[in-house]
Amino acid sequence: MKRSPLIAAGSLLVMGIGLAVSPCLAQSRGLKAIRAADLKIHLDFLGAKEFEGRNVPSAAVEIASRYLADQARIRGLKPILPDGSFFQKIPVEVTTVSPAKSRVRILTAGGEQALYFPQSFGVSPRGAEGAVSGGLVFVGTTGEASAQTLAGLDFQGKIAVVLSHPAPEPARYDLPRAPAAAGGSEPFSLQRFLREKGAVGLVTIVPLEREKYLTDNGLRFDVSERLRFPSVDTSIPAPPSTGVPVPGPASSSAFARPAFLPQIEVRHEAGASILDISGEELAGYFAAAAAGRPVAPKTIVGRMLEIGIYLETRPAFCSNVLGWIEGSDPKLKSEYITITGHQDHLAVREGRVQPGADDNGSGAVAMLELIEALMIERPKRSVIFVWSTAEEKGLIGAYHFVQHCPVPVEKISANLNLDMISRNDPNMIYLVGSKVLSTEFDRTLREANGRSVRLKLDDTYELPTHPDRFFMRSDQYPHIRYGIPGVWIFCGTTPDYHQPTDVIEKVDYAKMEKATKFAYIACLEIGNKPAMMKLDVHPEVTSRGPQNMKINWSRPQPPAVKK
Repeated sequence: MKRSPLIAAGSLLVMGIGLAVSPCLAQSRGLKAIRAADLKIHLDFLGAKEFEGRNVPSAAVEIASRYLADQARIRGLKPILPDGSFFQKIPVEVTTVSPAKSRVRILTAGGEQALYFPQSFGVSPRGAEGAVSGGLVFVGTTGEASAQTLAGLDFQGKIAVVLSHPAPEPARYDLPRAPAAAGGSEPFSLQRFLREKGAVGLVTIVPLEREKYLTDNGLRFDVSERLRFPSVDTSIPAPPSTGVPVPGPASSSAFARPAFLPQIEVRHEAGASILDISGEELAGYFAAAAAGRPVAPKTIVGRMLEIGIYLETRPAFCSNVLGWIEGSDPKLKSEYITITGHQDHLAVREGRVQPGADDNGSGAVAMLELIEALMIERPKRSVIFVWSTAEEKGLIGAYHFVQHCPVPVEKISANLNLDMISRNDPNMIYLVGSKVLSTEFDRTLREANGRSVRLKLDDTYELPTHPDRFFMRSDQYPHIRYGIPGVWIFCGTTPDYHQPTDVIEKVDYAKMEKATKFAYIACLEIGNKPAMMKLDVHPEVTSRGPQNMKINWSRPQPPAVKK
């Protein structure tokens, strides 16, 4: 039966209204797919203490990578790498101190006593390797050491021994600086002082509290690692030269500074043996320091120390997890948005596991919920998910991604980086970096928030010049260095930041849900724009690509471009 013109017109009107609201309905379904209960399921696993902090490189972080890849695949994420896998392997060279070769020997007329690593002494692999020997000079405590208290002692060719008091943070191998001398403008550095006086080594006896902790828990010193990632360039360009030579600091010493100054820590039994005193006498030194009484420096007679530190290097790897959702528009799907969040955290430190539930289990599992939501309503542009690795080692995974990108970097419109989204004010989130390359990008984020969860957006940490330097401390930064507008969606730090207390019990899943929904709407808004985010802020950044790595963001930037 033929319809009347009026009925036909009414049908077309209804169809038009349906077409107009269908994206909104889809967005609503997508928002409903992001649920706090689902976030909790995944974070209960990834934030578990059994992962021992998801350190890089480790079997634990690779298991986490497998879990994320499997969960992403189940939700419909597709591989984007040429080999058809989800794993972008990153080679790493791991250097550690060799327990088999490294030794400390106490030499006396009556014989020698060997101390072994890591049972009796600890050392960082950050320094050089080699062997030194020399007589001993006791310099008292780190808190009392100064040029005045050490005046008159001969350090040339000697090894200094010091009590660590006040106690430094656990597992730190650098000594705290003592207060500046009266009338001085620069804090006293014991290491610098010893180098200038010709010392050849430094031995620190660990504080009483740390000795007790190690003893009570049956622990040795950590065997820490130094990592090198040969496939990644994280270098910061040097400031322009003024052409005027800068003189080096003058030295009051007539002796050349040693190239190799080993610095080791020792347990109390070893420390007492080095000083040729009993354990009770050493405890008395610490008690005197705690009571505010000075512990007098002195030269140790009749004893020498030999320190031999040797390193070993092995190859390893770590993995970014990559996948993509193909855009819905035949033309715009060849342009991209990246969603990033690092999966790694920190190593066990002297038996203390740092689970990293907020940092960054929260962002990593939020990305799984984003896949579900974006599969309901795919944006016109394609979306690449990057669970980056080794963020805690210097944003390594994010740098590797942009420098070995499976798609042309000039086709990446913007980056949304989720890192620590589950703590502090439940209705506030920080945006870091959104204003530095594109006014359109920042405006789009704020409009998306206004149309969805209406979080209070705080840009306290936005600028590179902020003293906390958050701008350079997460995975949006390598994107920005490549000229890609990027933002770190960030809840801020807490007293649990990089501590064993960053646990799942303290996570605010409702806030995680809000932050994830905000990222979802922002992704749709950016993904459906007629064109990629316009670069209109920084005068040197006119296109996306590695040429932008020459910009030094740690220095004051030129004024914004006004267009």
